[in-house]
Amino acid sequence: MHVRGIHRYGKKVKLIYAGDYYVTDENEMIGTLLGSCVAVCLYDAVAKVGGMNHFMLPGKVTHMEESIDRSAKYGITAINELIAEMLKRGAEKHRIVAKLFGGGAVLEFENKQTAIPDNNIRIARVMMEMEDIPIIEEDTGGKFIRKVFLDVATGKVYLKKTLRSNMLADEELSLNQER
Repeated sequence: MHVRGIHRYGKKVKLIYAGDYYVTDENEMIGTLLGSCVAVCLYDAVAKVGGMNHFMLPGKVTHMEESIDRSAKYGITAINELIAEMLKRGAEKHRIVAKLFGGGAVLEFENKQTAIPDNNIRIARVMMEMEDIPIIEEDTGGKFIRKVFLDVATGKVYLKKTLRSNMLADEELSLNQER
């Protein structure tokens, strides 16, 4: 797991990367940057336990496939691991709520034949339905890159969206200014 702690907003911020998840009952924030990947944020307001994952691919439903690669880069595994860790930290399943983010079609080659973003969103929704966890907030799809922060003390999620073209234009502008 590549969790990096930084201090911002007057509290620790744990940044997670693709294939990671993090759960805590501390007064800290969990953040990530998403393109076609999806992050599922889970929160139990009574236990004050929150967690986030960041998965790249939906994964397969078959037991055989799941046993081959237990990596959190797959949505099925990432969500199962996130729920299990939430329960270990004192969350109760009937109190957990979900917020979903990401699944942006940000790569030039993505089309309907390579619908990874759509499949990532779909597996997150299906898994929440199967686990009987209500989705209370969602910002998915489109062509957006998303920066997401979950405040574990409150369960509130902070979101910043930008289009890939805007991000590239900003980078080009800053490169031109440096010359």
